[in-house]
Amino acid sequence: MRDDTDGSRREIVRGLLLLSGLALTGLGAQVGMGAARAAAPPSADEAHKPVKAKVDGEEMYTLGFDKLGAFEYVLVDAATGASEEEIQAAMKRDQIPSWIRVYDGKRIALTGFMLPLEVKDGLCTKLIMMRDITTCCFGNVPNMNEYVIVGMKAPGIKAVQDIPVVMTGVFKISERYENGYLTSIFQMDGEKFLGPKK
Repeated sequence: MRDDTDGSRREIVRGLLLLSGLALTGLGAQVGMGAARAAAPPSADEAHKPVKAKVDGEEMYTLGFDKLGAFEYVLVDAATGASEEEIQAAMKRDQIPSWIRVYDGKRIALTGFMLPLEVKDGLCTKLIMMRDITTCCFGNVPNMNEYVIVGMKAPGIKAVQDIPVVMTGVFKISERYENGYLTSIFQMDGEKFLGPKK
């Protein structure tokens, strides 16, 4: 099986990211969502430990791509040249670590960069929260664990781009395929947009 992320998958993921026809503007140097570098990096157990905080007056888990992107996810789908049998076998493997599974079905405050997918009456109803602003715009195909597909409650939210933002909602883990192509592994039912990260 060949590992080809430059062909069909690039087009599908980029199409997903650009579905709204909105382009990011004013892009500067790459901005990652990882934590600031400390003199002594935390141990793996400490780095993976779930953290709760008071967010908008309510206690919930806080989550960013420093954790979501901290494991290797091996893509096996039609874009990699995998056969139907290989795709079915991959669907049965659980590549999501337990320290990420702990967030499944939980309310979280997610930090990332916003890219609108669907806009109605000036408000965004479907969007992608992603690890950094270089995703898609500079031709970088994101890893499957570097973005979250978010569906917002009606009527939606005003889009804020190019800066890290925080939103709350219920986090979900589900490997979603379309015509043999894996389109996402993380989703969120968005509840409230808290604005730029402070």
